[in-house]
Amino acid sequence: MKPRSKRRKRTIWIIIILIVLAIWGIHRYGSLGSRLRGAWNKVIYTSNDNVAIAVYSPRTRHIYSATNAPGHKFHTASTVKVTILAGLLVKQPNGLTSHQYDLAKAMIEQSDNTSTTLLFNDLGKQQGLQKAFDEFGMSDSVARKNWGLSTTTPRDQVKLLNNIFYKSKLLSSQDQNLIGGLMSNVDADQSWGISADSNHFAIKNGWLDYGSSKWMVNSIGYVKNSNGTDYTIAIYTDKNSTMQTGQQTIEQLARVTKSLMQ
Repeated sequence: MKPRSKRRKRTIWIIIILIVLAIWGIHRYGSLGSRLRGAWNKVIYTSNDNVAIAVYSPRTRHIYSATNAPGHKFHTASTVKVTILAGLLVKQPNGLTSHQYDLAKAMIEQSDNTSTTLLFNDLGKQQGLQKAFDEFGMSDSVARKNWGLSTTTPRDQVKLLNNIFYKSKLLSSQDQNLIGGLMSNVDADQSWGISADSNHFAIKNGWLDYGSSKWMVNSIGYVKNSNGTDYTIAIYTDKNSTMQTGQQTIEQLARVTKSLMQ
């Protein structure tokens, strides 16, 4: 066989292999996405409340999402406390003071609001929180003077979580370990939500009964399964008649997500 013919044959084989890999990648991505949305929709569209979920898979490097309220912005409630801490660590590259660390520990582990307000002030209040949203690419999040009434989307929260639990150009490994460590050590009464049926997780929840939004119940964090697969996840709800209703919806979504991400 002539050299040119050999090169042509090798080129054809390379093209075939690339096409097969591309088809495999599309199937893998499409299959997981369709299975997640199919399972989520059975929960989301049987709810009378506003519900939205986003999940990031490091295996596919894709964010999957679903909602029954397109375009709706959810109040953060206490989930914004993770952004406040992350933004403060970016603002202070030399780390937290010992007093700030004590406040951060209370803010994340106990969801203490007084500690949050003090750190919110250190961050630069509303302007500082908005800067943190912008720095982490959270383009659909808006800071408010009352930090708990800031608005966001699950996809934006997953962007933040990915900076904490995966690669980040903003947070050092020490910063990531600090935030992840606090989120992995929340008080027992704070560990409901995305942690349903999981033993290895990092979490921050938020809940607030506020005006026409009724009960806002939210849960964000990181989950690692026993087989080593992991993911970041954010679930937001409002218009719930009770806090328990929101918790139930979130935990239903968390369970079906876990089973499909195994």
